[in-house]
Amino acid sequence: MAGYSGSRDFRAKSYPGPMADFDPWDPYRDLRFAGTREHPEHGACFIAEGRILVEDLLAAGRAGQLRVVSVAATTPAAEAARALLPEGTELLAAEPAALSELAGFAFHRGLMACAQVPPPPPVEALRKARRLLVLPRLYDGENLGLLLRSAAALGLDGVLAGPGPGLWSRRTVRVSMGAVWRIPVWRVEDPWALLADWKAAEPGSEVVAAALSPRAEDARNWQPASRCALVMGSEDTGLDAAQLAHCDRAVAIPMASGMDSLNVAAAGAILMFRMAAPA
Repeated sequence: MAGYSGSRDFRAKSYPGPMADFDPWDPYRDLRFAGTREHPEHGACFIAEGRILVEDLLAAGRAGQLRVVSVAATTPAAEAARALLPEGTELLAAEPAALSELAGFAFHRGLMACAQVPPPPPVEALRKARRLLVLPRLYDGENLGLLLRSAAALGLDGVLAGPGPGLWSRRTVRVSMGAVWRIPVWRVEDPWALLADWKAAEPGSEVVAAALSPRAEDARNWQPASRCALVMGSEDTGLDAAQLAHCDRAVAIPMASGMDSLNVAAAGAILMFRMAAPA
């Protein structure tokens, strides 16, 4: 481990070999719209921020579930963080103002961490899921993070996702509150083929669309099958006719007070709670 005091140039110690030109502060620079960061030794890495999230990440690191490369702490938070570090994790420390300057925004959360993006779950494991959330196309990282958080909190077995925001972007990780590494997420270009394979693996499996359709069943009366996949559409257009054709039926949450719909993350949480409820 090495500690660093805050300074404008954030000078770091030198590393041998391919790490010779690497500055351990680099992953934390200009984070406002950050996706993953490339590390010369550990490959693609993600950033977690905030004390609660970073402490959860460090616990996962100590348990051997994730490789935490480094922690960047404000000087007041550094000593407490030191006791939580997994073996081999580097501690970096800077004054709060210097860390804010480095990140590109006012940072008051005390801790950030850089961790290696873990390998995706094996495709074969998807067949074992009994409660599955399917997201063919999303556009907003906060919605993705919220849906992952709800799926993990409500006990779903995994998420099958198509194209969309970065799974390991700073925003998705932050909003998911660590769910992104707690629940299996299978991300593929075309989720429908994998969904068909999942359904065929066990008779009685059901694919249910969340859709504001005249033929949709009232979600309050919905009794999910014992093996069920819930499909949520995109934020702007929902699920189109071709996508609905892949589903066995549709459910809808009744609206009141003249409202026409709910945000996809809010609707998803309500419907996943129905999936988690005992039959």
